[in-house]
Amino acid sequence: MARQIINDLANIIREHQKTLPNIEELDVNDKFREVYKETEDGNLVIENDMHTCTGLRKVHMEIASLGPLDILHCIWYPDPEFDLPIFGADIVANKSIVTAAITDISPVDGTDHPIYEDVEDISRYYSFKHNREIPTWGTIFSPYSKFARLDDSEEIDKFCNVVNEYLDVFVGAVWKSTMNYNRADERYEGQIEYCEKQKKNDKTRRILEKYFGEKWADDYINEVLFDEP
Repeated sequence: MARQIINDLANIIREHQKTLPNIEELDVNDKFREVYKETEDGNLVIENDMHTCTGLRKVHMEIASLGPLDILHCIWYPDPEFDLPIFGADIVANKSIVTAAITDISPVDGTDHPIYEDVEDISRYYSFKHNREIPTWGTIFSPYSKFARLDDSEEIDKFCNVVNEYLDVFVGAVWKSTMNYNRADERYEGQIEYCEKQKKNDKTRRILEKYFGEKWADDYINEVLFDEP
């Protein structure tokens, strides 16, 4: 189950990524591009893929595995000079169940962006049997975020459909966006707040510190996962 949804979701994201305007690769620090470590819990493998395009400063996808556990982490960060929100999707899965699946188009300057008319319509069509509670730091997410446990193929397909449809409208918004300095400072600060709140997820930090030490974990979180604009 874990490998199925990771592969399916990665393919959905990559297909949309190809359609972004003027997409090109970003350099990734060699010590973070491909990481491999043998641990008492199994082999730990991390792969990072980064791009940039007109309107988005970083298009990032991380795929990781640790023993039976598989993880996909994806965030598309906008250039604050463009009036765009943040797209994100995360999966944590083992052989039998997807313990956590979340996706959102997160505001950096309020939810009055025109994209939310479409996002609200999409969100209304999808519900999950086992919703999970948004963490206390999750005030950065929109009212249309989906966070659930997925325990069968129907739920997995439903989650992949949400991500696919959210990306459809997000890519469309990227193509329509133009450089707009109005409220750029607010969008810049909003993106910093998004990164700071994401860093409060102690589970990520604890895992990285356990296997790589505090300094490596700090560098990885601040330079790769949640680098501020």
